Amino acid sequence: MPTLSLTSTNAVVSRGENIQFRCTTPKPRCNANAEFQLFRNKSSISSQKHVSSVTFNLVNVDVSHQGSYSCHYSYQNNTNSPLSNTVNITVVDLQQPSISHSAPDGMFFEGPQGPVITRGHSFTIICSTESQFPGGSFHLFRASNITRSESAVNHSASFFFPEADYSHEGNYSCVYEASISSRSFCSSASELLLITITASLAPVIGAAVSAVLLLLSVLIIILLLKRRQKQRNKETHLKCSFTKGQAALHIMKNGDDEPDYENVRHHENMDHDDSEPDYINVDSDHSEEDYINVDVTEKSVVDKSDNIIHESCCD
Repeated sequence: MPTLSLTSTNAVVSRGENIQFRCTTPKPRCNANAEFQLFRNKSSISSQKHVSSVTFNLVNVDVSHQGSYSCHYSYQNNTNSPLSNTVNITVVDLQQPSISHSAPDGMFFEGPQGPVITRGHSFTIICSTESQFPGGSFHLFRASNITRSESAVNHSASFFFPEADYSHEGNYSCVYEASISSRSFCSSASELLLITITASLAPVIGAAVSAVLLLLSVLIIILLLKRRQKQRNKETHLKCSFTKGQAALHIMKNGDDEPDYENVRHHENMDHDDSEPDYINVDSDHSEEDYINVDVTEKSVVDKSDNIIHESCCD
């Protein structure tokens, strides 16, 4: 039975590395070349001829090269050796981790190149990947420098920034690292995530609220002043109407005597100008006609007073 050995350093390799095997027969035949074959999962993948041993090189391996390897040899007379011992090869191909972000308080917006976080508010960068290996950790890079590292939980990690500042601006990326068979393997870097920090909106909002409150205060004061002015105008109008009404009543009171005075004056004039019988008729002989004339005179005075009161109310 031949012996298969691994001449390269490790049985666990990353994609792109080279693997080298050596298959050796314990009792070579003199001057007789044996044909050596390399098997992966019991399927022949390569063959070489030599007297005692051969080396098989696997260059630039990928996941398809992962498996259980063995070898055997044979001679021209169809004499076949049994299969050798097996060597298990693991090819580690860590997937590129994805990178994303979140803002718990919602103080961000998507800019043309990436998220824009409001200064002073929290945000989180999330790294995740798909891996067939447990555990591992994530490294968060800004530009080419590692800023933080977190252990992977369910193949993801969160990097929390409690208070955004301008020093947090930059291009971020994630790299996943796993330890397998005492070797550390890293994935390729994720796509870049550009974080931009913008000024806080709190002062702007505060100024806007103050301006609105000031405007409302001015409007309230103006409305109160207009209302007070309207009340004053109403009081002045009522006072003026009351004064005019009092004047009308005063005229009404004083108007009762005026016709008599005018009548007396008229009769006095008539006393001088007209004949004596008329004077006697008015002065001593109170006929029904005289009373009627007096009633008419009083009625005209009352009508005059009513007209004055009506005009006062209208004004």
